[in-house]
Amino acid sequence: MPDLSQKNNVSSEIISAIFIIVFVSLFILSNFLTGFILSLYILLMGIGGIIAFFYPRSGIYAIIFLTFIFERFFTLQSIFFSRAEYKLYPIDIIFLALIAGIIFQIAKKEISVKLKRTDFLLIAFIFLGTIYFLISIVFWHGDFSLAFSSFKNYSFYSLFYFAILFLFQERIYIKKLFQFAFAGAVSIILFIIYGIAAGQGLWSEFTPLSTEGVRLLAFTHAFYLSLVVLGGATYLLFKKTTNKIYFILLAIWIFGIIGSMMRHLWIGLAMSVALIYFLIAKDQKKIFKNILIKFISAAIIILIIGGYFSLIFPKSEVNKIFVSAFNVLSQRTTSLLSVSGDESFFWRNVAWKESLKQYAENPLLGIGFGKKIYIEIENYKDIVEVRNIHNSPLVILVQMGTVSFGIFVAFIFTGFRKIWRQKRGDWINMTLLILLFFYLTVFLFQPYLETNLLGIFFWMLVGLIRSTKSPTYKSTRLDSQRVDARRANPLQIYK
Repeated sequence: MPDLSQKNNVSSEIISAIFIIVFVSLFILSNFLTGFILSLYILLMGIGGIIAFFYPRSGIYAIIFLTFIFERFFTLQSIFFSRAEYKLYPIDIIFLALIAGIIFQIAKKEISVKLKRTDFLLIAFIFLGTIYFLISIVFWHGDFSLAFSSFKNYSFYSLFYFAILFLFQERIYIKKLFQFAFAGAVSIILFIIYGIAAGQGLWSEFTPLSTEGVRLLAFTHAFYLSLVVLGGATYLLFKKTTNKIYFILLAIWIFGIIGSMMRHLWIGLAMSVALIYFLIAKDQKKIFKNILIKFISAAIIILIIGGYFSLIFPKSEVNKIFVSAFNVLSQRTTSLLSVSGDESFFWRNVAWKESLKQYAENPLLGIGFGKKIYIEIENYKDIVEVRNIHNSPLVILVQMGTVSFGIFVAFIFTGFRKIWRQKRGDWINMTLLILLFFYLTVFLFQPYLETNLLGIFFWMLVGLIRSTKSPTYKSTRLDSQRVDARRANPLQIYK
């Protein structure tokens, strides 16, 4: 049993996770420098997979951190062999290894879980996803590559739910998971700095803007920061800590999210913060208001200073940057009030309507995986993959029909009801509730469940909701070995 009082909370699982991160990072970085090398892939990913097999929780920790940092270069890097591309990604290697490790531990009776109705709902959804994949390519003539992608995201990556359920039955492990997410968010600050220095965020070109301006941070990094910001804010309200480092980190992360120019993240965060305020106790509302006043005051001071120097030096770079940033933010913000004239909202509206027309032809079973729709908007014509119409619930409904969609909704509702009932008095349960609400909000604007680097955290989240207990539960011996959460070291925030 690990000694949680040891310096830096180092345990065998933490060390193993670090080794996985190092080996996988070496492979990814080598790709940037020399391109894909099969022998190096087999060596480094093989070592990482072996470690994940013997320490499955370490595999989860590593996947979280590596996805936070390398996003698509960890989750979507194919294997190239004999001029052929095989979509077995690095994340798949680690995930398959830790699943095998879980099965091995179950066989040895080291871990066990009694399945409940919620679990069987997801099993039914996974089973239907598999059936839809087979039927789509055999009878409905769906594109194999697209159908297989839908199968992986619905029926394979959803197994993260069960991995979390079996491995994270103790709160101490959930806190460690949050720590790795927190460490990843701290590392993303380097990407924010790069975006400011370069004038454009690294890898932000994968999500081009529909308005003028540039993104200082890639969409995916901003999404990961949004999850950590909501979790960190909830933690601060419940623990009532006053450490300034936490507030500085939150301010930097919020700046990065704003700089990403992702309006749906702004909407999701605003609605989630409003829900936090609605649910917390009166004494916590006072802390909430104080924190909000500090952030608003800091923003006003920065605007005043920036505007002052901009006026004093009208031909300087400071003026150009300030005016450009102000104009772009104003345009992105005001576009939320007039969505009818915004190109991206208009595209979504047309894509959704056309998808619903296809769905109406067979509402019970849907149209299947691997299908495309034709979109025509004035001079713009395109054939769009149904899985990429930027609305995950709608994609499930259109592709899998009313029956499968109903099972998915029932699964989500069961988890939401559970965490709603046990939310009060416990920061972990409150965090999970807020994150689920945030996910359900942003689901409507991007292909979250259709992209593994976005969807895996949803499946982890609902797995954590299933594994958590009411705050009135009896503490275990592991959970009783606590470390003070208010250490100066910010990496200990989730202790």
